[in-house]
Amino acid sequence: MKKQLKKALAVITAGALMLGSVTAFAADEKKNGNKAIITASNVVNTIINGAFTLVDALFLTPDYPTVDEYYAGESENFFEGTKSFIDSPAENAKWSLGFAKASIVPDDLADGSKEYYTGGYFTQKVSSVYDDQSVNAIALSDGSGRGTAIFASIDGIGVCNADIRSIRAAVEEKLASKNIENDIIAININSTHAHTLIDTQGFGLELIPKIFRNIIANLPFIDPVRSLDEDFLEIMIDGASDAIVNAYLGMESGELYYFETAGIGKNDEKGLYPDDEYGYLTNKRYGEGYQHSIACFKFVPDSKNSQPTVFANLGAHPTTIDRATDKLSADFPHYIEDEMNENGMNFMFIQGAQSPVSVIKSGVKNEGVLAEIEEENTPDEYKSAKSLGYEFARLILEAQKNAKPVSPVLNVKMKEITVNVDKGLFHLGITAQLLGFTCVRDKSSKSGYSVITEVGYIEIGEDIVMLTVPGELVPQLVYGNVVSAEEAYLGTDWAFEPTAEIIRKNDSDKTVLVMGLCNDAIGYIIPDNDYAPFIADSLWGMEIGDWQLGEALFGKYHRHYEEMLSLGSTAASSVMGEINNLAEEANK
Repeated sequence: MKKQLKKALAVITAGALMLGSVTAFAADEKKNGNKAIITASNVVNTIINGAFTLVDALFLTPDYPTVDEYYAGESENFFEGTKSFIDSPAENAKWSLGFAKASIVPDDLADGSKEYYTGGYFTQKVSSVYDDQSVNAIALSDGSGRGTAIFASIDGIGVCNADIRSIRAAVEEKLASKNIENDIIAININSTHAHTLIDTQGFGLELIPKIFRNIIANLPFIDPVRSLDEDFLEIMIDGASDAIVNAYLGMESGELYYFETAGIGKNDEKGLYPDDEYGYLTNKRYGEGYQHSIACFKFVPDSKNSQPTVFANLGAHPTTIDRATDKLSADFPHYIEDEMNENGMNFMFIQGAQSPVSVIKSGVKNEGVLAEIEEENTPDEYKSAKSLGYEFARLILEAQKNAKPVSPVLNVKMKEITVNVDKGLFHLGITAQLLGFTCVRDKSSKSGYSVITEVGYIEIGEDIVMLTVPGELVPQLVYGNVVSAEEAYLGTDWAFEPTAEIIRKNDSDKTVLVMGLCNDAIGYIIPDNDYAPFIADSLWGMEIGDWQLGEALFGKYHRHYEEMLSLGSTAASSVMGEINNLAEEANK
């Protein structure tokens, strides 16, 4: 889809380029290369934005509150976290944890009577099931009496904030129906971001006819509809809330441990990083500064009749399966879970900061893993996903010997924030009321709209921090090594300190993790200084036969595909500014 889109955009923009004197800039690439691409992309982007403005006029103005009206009211189905933070365990405190899961595969897909769009490839549909699409949930309490936090993971490309809030409302309703007064202080829901699953956000091309359907919502008695399959949305909300409720009701006491696997990071130019053993990750856009190992928590219940639970965090796109498949699959996270279940443990995968990071698509070469896959008669298109899942499970199981106890301390601080929306695909989805964002009208935004989303700062134990972010975060924003002014599209510096440095000022040994795509799916979160109009990627990639026309005009190619699926040019500073504020408050 990406290559087709780039070709189409290149054809559309070629005429516009001929109108300008862009080639004059290319004479001195070192001095003027950025000026050339900025000029060209700005010209074409102005034309594209004009088209978005015309499309806007076709729709009924959405009845969203203003940003001031929203914050003046009481937030619905938002949890702020613990009312206070503690530095050490409460007297006689002990961890309690509950685990549950629920399948969200519709019956009509399971029996082959209906097709569903996938979440990652726009035009692709699945018509049958190879493995499951599910929701896993963990309820966790530190025994301090300050409440229980929920962590859940949905197999899907991403889930928008309004739908997250619907799941929370369903949890409250189901517990109330059982006459249970709950002490839940946070419900944080992450998406695995696997692509070959039923669309959980609304990016399948079913949205095209629904765009026209929502245009006629200007007429009386016709309401706008979501681009997401609304029958599936109800199944997802019901399944997710069931899993959360059952996890909460199934809590039991035990001990919590933390450990990390061997390193798995890879630099395409330099090979393995010095501390890593396996080259299973690749970084598509930036260099060093991302998570190189799988971070794991293991809960061992006091009851010998109960299974241990492992929840593991890794920032990497689950995109190993051929996009042409017509069978639903949850990619490598599903197969990690399979292997962990085979070894007598519950498992939940937590997606991390994975914006430009992917796993290798070729799979692994571990002979034991490959023999297991062959024994299972695995179809070729799933061998890579299975081999990676089984290999990651092997690394997790092997690393358990390094597990260290985690003190029963759970501090949670969640915050609602505002992120401006630039004109683009997400803006169109908001105008057409197709997507499940929590939207407001905002005069400070280029499109006239912003979204209300959530960030969080969570301490698990005395030296582990997990940050929650509402999209696909560039990990360098947390860990450092953000693109320099020399390399950045705009030629400026990133203005914020890496969050990990703030957290580690008073304790250099603190572990910092990221729960990405948490409580929302606002797209790629890219440093403001390297944010380009998405058209720049197509301009740079233009070709005439074997001639790299784009690079001849604008200099060395720099990837900017991610901007097409982003709220806008200030998403990173809005999100990271608020996360850094939370980190500074917690580490005074």
